[in-house]
Amino acid sequence: MHLDDQRLLGRQLANARADHELISSTPFESIASLDDAYRVQNQAIAAYGSTQTGYKIGATNPAVQQLFNCNEPFYGPLFDSEHLQGSTGIEQFPGMLGGEAEFAFRCGSDFPDDDLVLTDLPALILACHVAVEIVGRRLQGTGLPPLNSAIADYGVSVAFITGAAISDWQQKDLSAVAVTASSNGEQTNSGTGAAVMGNPLNAILWLHNTLRQHSSGLKAGDWISTGTCLGVIAPVEGVKVDVNFAGCGSLSYQIG
Repeated sequence: MHLDDQRLLGRQLANARADHELISSTPFESIASLDDAYRVQNQAIAAYGSTQTGYKIGATNPAVQQLFNCNEPFYGPLFDSEHLQGSTGIEQFPGMLGGEAEFAFRCGSDFPDDDLVLTDLPALILACHVAVEIVGRRLQGTGLPPLNSAIADYGVSVAFITGAAISDWQQKDLSAVAVTASSNGEQTNSGTGAAVMGNPLNAILWLHNTLRQHSSGLKAGDWISTGTCLGVIAPVEGVKVDVNFAGCGSLSYQIG
């Protein structure tokens, strides 16, 4: 894909994100490779203008990978302007797909350009938080877009909500943490940390290795949202959603 075409698609996505509008998905069907999809994403990040504060990781479990017809995760940007803290309200807008309960990590130092293992991560991570990612699409259509379109479209990320830091997270088995979501008091979703590549820390290793291939890396202060523990929580306007991470913390949000 020519650079001019990448820039054009990136500007269209940035304008759609800023205006909360949907645009035609047809031009994005010409994105024929993952490399081009990430190049368009980079152009969309540059055109949007907000400060990138980290990364979301999507498709971190086999069920979602099957929906995208892929065999590994993908990543997208997190922005300072759409990072919310604590219980909050979220504006409803076209293309919203819902909320995802996730473990989010804050990098305490730059990651080295080396192969890492799980036991290397605690020394590199400042904190682990309970979090919710709001996902949605800027492209016309329903459900999940094709993989390359989803990657180009900011990895279908919309907003990022962090709750309190998890105390002594290094001593917890995050894969065993039970995670539930309730809408107006009725449980709608459940899962565990194991839904995220067996352990949310595995998602960080995947992101580290993937970013190294893309001539960048994780830096001190970066946020990493590691993928949903319980599927997607339907976005129902006016409904309060409570998300609980057993023994770790909770947060809530409301659409509209």
